[in-house]
Amino acid sequence: MRYGFLGPETTFTHQALLQALEVMPREFTDTVEQVPFAAVATATTDLLAGEIDALIAPIENSVEGGVSGTLDVLAATDSITIVAEQIVQVTFVLAARAETALDDLRVVSSHPHAQAQVQGWLRENVPGANVATASSTAAAARDLASMSSEEAHGRAAVCSPLAAAHFGLTVLAEQIEDNSGAQTRFVLVTREGRIPARTGADKTTLVVQLPHNRSGALLETLEMFSSNGVNLSRIESRPIGDFLGRYSFSIDAEGHIEDRRVAASLRALHRICPVVHFLGSYPRIDGQAPEPREEFADATYDQAHAWIEKLTAMVTPASEVEGAGTGSPAAVDARPEPDA
Repeated sequence: MRYGFLGPETTFTHQALLQALEVMPREFTDTVEQVPFAAVATATTDLLAGEIDALIAPIENSVEGGVSGTLDVLAATDSITIVAEQIVQVTFVLAARAETALDDLRVVSSHPHAQAQVQGWLRENVPGANVATASSTAAAARDLASMSSEEAHGRAAVCSPLAAAHFGLTVLAEQIEDNSGAQTRFVLVTREGRIPARTGADKTTLVVQLPHNRSGALLETLEMFSSNGVNLSRIESRPIGDFLGRYSFSIDAEGHIEDRRVAASLRALHRICPVVHFLGSYPRIDGQAPEPREEFADATYDQAHAWIEKLTAMVTPASEVEGAGTGSPAAVDARPEPDA
Protein backbone atom coordinates (compact mmCIF):
# COMPACT_ATOMS: atom_id res chain seq x y z
CA MET A 1 0.00 0.00 0.00
CA ARG A 2 1.24 3.47 -0.96
CA TYR A 3 -0.15 6.36 1.11
CA GLY A 4 0.18 9.95 -0.06
CA PHE A 5 0.43 12.91 2.32
CA LEU A 6 1.14 16.64 2.15
CA GLY A 7 4.89 16.65 2.60
CA PRO A 8 7.65 16.74 3.41
CA GLU A 9 7.98 14.51 6.48
CA THR A 10 6.89 15.95 9.85
CA THR A 11 3.99 18.02 8.50
CA PHE A 12 0.79 17.82 10.50
CA THR A 13 -0.60 15.78 7.61
CA HIS A 14 2.27 13.33 8.03
CA GLN A 15 1.48 13.11 11.75
CA ALA A 16 -2.15 12.34 10.87
CA LEU A 17 -1.00 9.54 8.55
CA LEU A 18 1.22 8.08 11.26
CA GLN A 19 -1.75 8.13 13.66
CA ALA A 20 -3.89 6.33 11.08
CA LEU A 21 -1.23 3.68 10.53
CA GLU A 22 -0.92 3.06 14.28
CA VAL A 23 -4.47 1.66 14.45
CA MET A 24 -4.11 -0.58 11.40
CA PRO A 25 -3.18 -4.28 11.70
CA ARG A 26 0.56 -4.91 11.58
CA GLU A 27 0.29 -7.07 8.46
CA PHE A 28 -0.89 -3.98 6.55
CA THR A 29 1.52 -1.42 7.97
CA ASP A 30 4.67 -3.52 7.50
CA THR A 31 4.52 -2.96 3.74
CA VAL A 32 3.32 0.65 3.71
CA GLU A 33 5.15 3.21 1.60
CA GLN A 34 4.64 6.85 2.59
CA VAL A 35 4.72 9.19 -0.41
CA PRO A 36 5.00 12.99 0.13
CA PHE A 37 3.24 15.40 -2.22
CA ALA A 38 3.43 19.17 -2.59
CA ALA A 39 -0.34 19.59 -3.03
CA VAL A 40 -3.56 17.70 -2.41
CA ALA A 41 -4.56 18.12 -6.06
CA THR A 42 -1.37 16.39 -7.23
CA ALA A 43 -1.87 13.53 -4.79
CA THR A 44 -5.48 13.12 -5.94
CA THR A 45 -4.38 12.88 -9.57
CA ASP A 46 -1.94 10.11 -8.67
CA LEU A 47 -4.62 8.37 -6.60
CA LEU A 48 -7.00 8.26 -9.55
CA ALA A 49 -4.17 7.07 -11.81
CA GLY A 50 -3.37 4.20 -9.44
CA GLU A 51 0.08 5.54 -8.52
CA ILE A 52 -0.92 5.54 -4.83
CA ASP A 53 -3.59 3.57 -3.00
CA ALA A 54 -4.82 6.24 -0.57
CA LEU A 55 -4.10 9.79 0.52
CA ILE A 56 -4.63 11.77 3.70
CA ALA A 57 -5.50 15.46 3.55
CA PRO A 58 -6.55 18.25 5.93
CA ILE A 59 -10.21 19.15 5.62
CA GLU A 60 -11.07 21.28 8.64
CA ASN A 61 -9.33 23.36 11.30
CA SER A 62 -10.91 24.44 14.57
CA VAL A 63 -9.62 28.01 14.08
CA GLU A 64 -9.65 28.59 10.32
CA GLY A 65 -12.57 26.34 9.37
CA GLY A 66 -12.58 24.34 6.15
CA VAL A 67 -9.39 23.82 4.17
CA SER A 68 -10.48 25.22 0.82
CA GLY A 69 -7.86 23.39 -1.25
CA THR A 70 -9.02 20.00 -0.02
CA LEU A 71 -12.73 20.83 -0.14
CA ASP A 72 -12.49 21.99 -3.76
CA VAL A 73 -10.53 18.93 -4.88
CA LEU A 74 -12.98 16.56 -3.20
CA ALA A 75 -15.97 18.38 -4.68
CA ALA A 76 -14.52 18.23 -8.20
CA THR A 77 -13.33 14.61 -8.14
CA ASP A 78 -15.43 11.54 -8.87
CA SER A 79 -14.55 7.96 -7.95
CA ILE A 80 -13.00 8.67 -4.55
CA THR A 81 -14.30 7.75 -1.09
CA ILE A 82 -13.49 8.98 2.41
CA VAL A 83 -12.96 5.92 4.61
CA ALA A 84 -11.57 7.36 7.87
CA GLU A 85 -10.68 10.54 9.71
CA GLN A 86 -7.97 11.66 12.11
CA ILE A 87 -7.65 14.65 14.43
CA VAL A 88 -4.25 16.17 15.25
CA GLN A 89 -3.61 18.59 18.11
CA VAL A 90 -1.90 21.65 16.67
CA THR A 91 0.89 23.55 18.35
CA PHE A 92 3.58 25.69 16.75
CA VAL A 93 7.10 26.83 17.49
CA LEU A 94 9.21 29.60 16.01
CA ALA A 95 12.51 28.09 14.90
CA ALA A 96 15.74 29.34 13.30
CA ARG A 97 19.08 27.93 12.17
CA ALA A 98 20.77 29.33 15.27
CA GLU A 99 19.88 31.26 18.40
CA THR A 100 18.53 34.62 17.21
CA ALA A 101 16.99 37.60 18.97
CA LEU A 102 13.39 38.15 17.93
CA ASP A 103 14.16 41.78 17.10
CA ASP A 104 16.69 40.57 14.50
CA LEU A 105 14.21 38.53 12.49
CA ARG A 106 13.42 39.91 9.02
CA VAL A 107 11.42 37.02 7.47
CA VAL A 108 9.16 34.38 9.03
CA SER A 109 7.86 31.67 6.69
CA SER A 110 5.10 29.07 7.06
CA HIS A 111 1.96 27.64 5.48
CA PRO A 112 -0.93 30.16 5.22
CA HIS A 113 -3.13 28.18 7.62
CA ALA A 114 -0.34 28.17 10.20
CA GLN A 115 0.26 31.87 9.66
CA ALA A 116 -3.39 32.57 10.41
CA GLN A 117 -3.17 30.65 13.68
CA VAL A 118 -0.12 32.58 14.97
CA GLN A 119 -0.70 36.02 13.45
CA GLY A 120 -1.50 37.64 16.80
CA TRP A 121 1.69 36.32 18.38
CA LEU A 122 3.79 37.40 15.39
CA ARG A 123 2.34 40.91 15.39
CA GLU A 124 3.13 41.30 19.07
CA ASN A 125 6.56 39.67 19.19
CA VAL A 126 8.11 40.12 15.72
CA PRO A 127 6.25 43.12 14.25
CA GLY A 128 9.14 44.01 11.95
CA ALA A 129 9.34 40.67 10.17
CA ASN A 130 7.79 39.96 6.79
CA VAL A 131 5.63 36.82 6.61
CA ALA A 132 6.47 34.54 3.67
CA THR A 133 4.40 31.64 2.34
CA ALA A 134 5.61 28.02 2.24
CA SER A 135 3.85 24.96 0.83
CA SER A 136 3.71 23.44 4.33
CA THR A 137 5.02 24.05 7.84
CA ALA A 138 7.56 21.27 7.39
CA ALA A 139 8.67 22.71 4.04
CA ALA A 140 9.32 26.04 5.76
CA ALA A 141 11.55 24.26 8.31
CA ARG A 142 13.27 22.13 5.67
CA ASP A 143 14.01 25.08 3.40
CA LEU A 144 15.42 27.10 6.28
CA ALA A 145 17.64 24.19 7.36
CA SER A 146 19.02 23.85 3.82
CA MET A 147 20.17 27.49 3.64
CA SER A 148 23.68 28.63 4.34
CA SER A 149 24.34 30.52 7.55
CA GLU A 150 24.42 33.78 5.61
CA GLU A 151 21.14 33.09 3.80
CA ALA A 152 19.43 31.97 7.01
CA HIS A 153 20.48 35.05 8.99
CA GLY A 154 17.41 36.94 10.14
CA ARG A 155 15.02 34.21 8.98
CA ALA A 156 12.77 31.87 10.98
CA ALA A 157 10.02 29.35 10.36
CA VAL A 158 6.71 28.61 12.07
CA CYS A 159 6.44 24.83 12.24
CA SER A 160 5.62 21.90 14.51
CA PRO A 161 8.02 20.92 17.31
CA LEU A 162 8.56 17.64 15.44
CA ALA A 163 9.64 19.46 12.27
CA ALA A 164 12.03 21.74 14.17
CA ALA A 165 13.71 18.74 15.81
CA HIS A 166 13.77 16.69 12.60
CA PHE A 167 15.53 19.42 10.60
CA GLY A 168 17.91 20.40 13.40
CA LEU A 169 16.57 23.90 14.01
CA THR A 170 16.84 25.95 17.18
CA VAL A 171 13.51 26.72 18.84
CA LEU A 172 13.20 30.43 19.64
CA ALA A 173 9.67 30.27 21.12
CA GLU A 174 7.18 27.51 21.92
CA GLN A 175 3.37 27.34 21.91
CA ILE A 176 3.02 30.47 19.83
CA GLU A 177 -0.48 29.64 18.55
CA ASP A 178 -3.11 32.28 19.32
CA ASN A 179 -5.66 29.65 20.35
CA SER A 180 -4.41 26.88 22.59
CA GLY A 181 -6.03 23.51 22.01
CA ALA A 182 -6.50 24.04 18.28
CA GLN A 183 -7.11 20.92 16.21
CA THR A 184 -7.00 19.97 12.55
CA ARG A 185 -9.15 17.22 11.10
CA PHE A 186 -7.85 15.02 8.30
CA VAL A 187 -9.60 12.53 6.01
CA LEU A 188 -8.21 9.32 4.53
CA VAL A 189 -9.34 8.97 0.91
CA THR A 190 -9.25 5.93 -1.41
CA ARG A 191 -10.42 5.26 -4.92
CA GLU A 192 -14.16 4.58 -5.04
CA GLY A 193 -14.88 1.20 -3.58
CA ARG A 194 -16.19 -0.32 -0.38
CA ILE A 195 -17.76 1.87 2.29
CA PRO A 196 -16.74 1.06 5.88
CA ALA A 197 -19.45 -0.77 7.82
CA ARG A 198 -21.68 1.12 10.19
CA THR A 199 -20.30 1.39 13.73
CA GLY A 200 -23.08 3.46 15.33
CA ALA A 201 -20.70 6.44 15.68
CA ASP A 202 -20.27 7.53 12.08
CA LYS A 203 -20.13 10.55 9.82
CA THR A 204 -21.28 11.06 6.23
CA THR A 205 -19.69 13.66 3.95
CA LEU A 206 -21.24 14.94 0.75
CA VAL A 207 -21.28 17.92 -1.61
CA VAL A 208 -24.63 19.33 -2.71
CA GLN A 209 -25.63 21.88 -5.34
CA LEU A 210 -28.90 23.72 -4.71
CA PRO A 211 -31.93 22.79 -6.84
CA HIS A 212 -32.57 26.29 -8.24
CA ASN A 213 -31.31 29.83 -7.85
CA ARG A 214 -34.35 30.92 -5.92
CA SER A 215 -35.32 32.16 -2.50
CA GLY A 216 -35.48 29.37 0.07
CA ALA A 217 -33.46 26.81 -1.92
CA LEU A 218 -30.92 26.31 0.87
CA LEU A 219 -33.66 26.03 3.49
CA GLU A 220 -35.44 23.46 1.35
CA THR A 221 -32.26 21.42 1.14
CA LEU A 222 -31.54 21.61 4.86
CA GLU A 223 -35.10 20.58 5.68
CA MET A 224 -34.38 17.21 4.07
CA PHE A 225 -32.01 16.55 6.97
CA SER A 226 -34.15 18.19 9.65
CA SER A 227 -37.28 16.24 8.70
CA ASN A 228 -35.32 13.00 9.19
CA GLY A 229 -33.65 14.00 12.45
CA VAL A 230 -30.12 14.18 10.97
CA ASN A 231 -27.77 16.64 12.64
CA LEU A 232 -25.14 18.46 10.57
CA SER A 233 -21.73 18.98 12.16
CA ARG A 234 -20.34 21.07 9.29
CA ILE A 235 -21.72 22.98 6.30
CA GLU A 236 -19.61 25.28 4.14
CA SER A 237 -20.22 27.02 0.85
CA ARG A 238 -17.65 26.82 -1.94
CA PRO A 239 -17.81 28.45 -5.39
CA ILE A 240 -18.60 26.02 -8.19
CA GLY A 241 -16.32 28.01 -10.48
CA ASP A 242 -18.37 28.38 -13.65
CA PHE A 243 -19.65 31.89 -12.92
CA LEU A 244 -20.30 34.30 -10.04
CA GLY A 245 -23.03 33.46 -7.58
CA ARG A 246 -22.93 29.68 -8.08
CA TYR A 247 -22.04 27.75 -4.93
CA SER A 248 -22.03 24.19 -3.73
CA PHE A 249 -22.24 23.13 -0.09
CA SER A 250 -19.84 20.75 1.60
CA ILE A 251 -21.66 18.92 4.40
CA ASP A 252 -20.81 16.57 7.25
CA ALA A 253 -23.88 14.76 8.58
CA GLU A 254 -24.01 12.66 11.72
CA GLY A 255 -24.72 9.03 10.88
CA HIS A 256 -24.04 6.36 8.27
CA ILE A 257 -25.71 5.71 4.94
CA GLU A 258 -26.99 2.44 6.46
CA ASP A 259 -28.95 4.49 9.01
CA ARG A 260 -32.50 4.78 7.72
CA ARG A 261 -32.72 8.48 8.58
CA VAL A 262 -29.52 9.27 6.65
CA ALA A 263 -30.57 7.17 3.65
CA ALA A 264 -33.97 8.89 3.60
CA SER A 265 -32.27 12.31 3.65
CA LEU A 266 -30.00 11.38 0.75
CA ARG A 267 -32.92 10.02 -1.28
CA ALA A 268 -34.76 13.30 -0.80
CA LEU A 269 -31.68 15.33 -1.77
CA HIS A 270 -31.16 13.19 -4.87
CA ARG A 271 -34.75 13.91 -5.85
CA ILE A 272 -34.59 17.71 -5.56
CA CYS A 273 -30.93 18.67 -6.10
CA PRO A 274 -29.15 18.64 -9.48
CA VAL A 275 -25.92 17.33 -7.92
CA VAL A 276 -25.44 15.21 -4.79
CA HIS A 277 -21.83 14.05 -4.60
CA PHE A 278 -21.52 11.31 -1.95
CA LEU A 279 -17.99 11.28 -0.52
CA GLY A 280 -18.31 8.58 2.11
CA SER A 281 -19.67 7.23 5.39
CA TYR A 282 -16.95 6.38 7.89
CA PRO A 283 -16.31 6.01 11.65
CA ARG A 284 -16.02 9.18 13.73
CA ILE A 285 -12.61 9.43 15.34
CA ASP A 286 -14.11 10.68 18.62
CA GLY A 287 -16.46 7.67 18.84
CA GLN A 288 -19.45 9.85 19.78
CA ALA A 289 -22.70 8.19 18.72
CA PRO A 290 -25.72 10.39 17.93
CA GLU A 291 -28.90 9.84 19.91
CA PRO A 292 -31.80 10.30 17.48
CA ARG A 293 -35.32 10.63 18.81
CA GLU A 294 -37.47 7.51 18.81
CA GLU A 295 -39.34 8.50 15.64
CA PHE A 296 -36.05 8.53 13.72
CA ALA A 297 -34.87 5.07 14.80
CA ASP A 298 -34.35 2.43 12.10
CA ALA A 299 -37.24 0.35 13.43
CA THR A 300 -39.65 3.25 12.97
CA TYR A 301 -38.68 3.65 9.31
CA ASP A 302 -39.01 -0.12 8.80
CA GLN A 303 -42.45 -0.15 10.38
CA ALA A 304 -43.60 2.76 8.21
CA HIS A 305 -42.26 1.01 5.11
CA ALA A 306 -44.06 -2.22 6.04
CA TRP A 307 -47.30 -0.30 6.63
CA ILE A 308 -47.17 1.29 3.15
CA GLU A 309 -46.37 -2.10 1.61
CA LYS A 310 -49.43 -3.55 3.29
CA LEU A 311 -51.64 -0.74 2.02
CA THR A 312 -50.35 -0.91 -1.55
CA ALA A 313 -51.00 -4.65 -1.56
CA MET A 314 -54.71 -3.80 -1.16
CA VAL A 315 -54.80 -1.70 -4.34
CA THR A 316 -56.90 -3.29 -7.09
CA PRO A 317 -54.71 -4.21 -10.07
CA ALA A 318 -55.50 -2.18 -13.18
CA SER A 319 -55.97 -5.40 -15.13
CA GLU A 320 -59.01 -6.23 -13.00
CA VAL A 321 -60.75 -2.95 -13.70
CA GLU A 322 -62.96 -2.91 -16.80
CA GLY A 323 -63.31 0.29 -18.77
CA ALA A 324 -62.31 2.73 -16.04
CA GLY A 325 -59.26 4.06 -14.19
CA THR A 326 -58.35 2.65 -10.85
CA GLY A 327 -59.62 5.78 -9.15
CA SER A 328 -63.13 5.57 -10.64
CA PRO A 329 -66.26 4.17 -8.95
CA ALA A 330 -65.96 1.17 -11.26
CA ALA A 331 -62.64 0.39 -9.71
CA VAL A 332 -64.17 0.45 -6.26
CA ASP A 333 -67.07 -1.79 -7.36
CA ALA A 334 -64.59 -4.20 -8.94
CA ARG A 335 -62.95 -4.95 -5.62
CA PRO A 336 -63.65 -8.49 -4.39
CA GLU A 337 -66.24 -8.87 -1.67
CA PRO A 338 -64.82 -9.58 1.78
CA ASP A 339 -65.24 -13.06 3.13
CA ALA A 340 -68.46 -13.63 5.03
